[in-house]
Amino acid sequence: MSTPMLVILLGAIGGMMLSGIIGLFIGAVILALGYELFIAWLDYGEPQTKETS
Repeated sequence: MSTPMLVILLGAIGGMMLSGIIGLFIGAVILALGYELFIAWLDYGEPQTKETS
């Protein structure tokens, strides 16, 4: 995945604040998946362009 490191860091910190050591790992995963789904949702309506190499 091409998730920015800041999103993963915020997920880890937020998860740790809410659920302790387990949240450290779960929070990062949930926020990274949410970020990727949000980006895919934003790109859904855009027409795909072909790049020639």
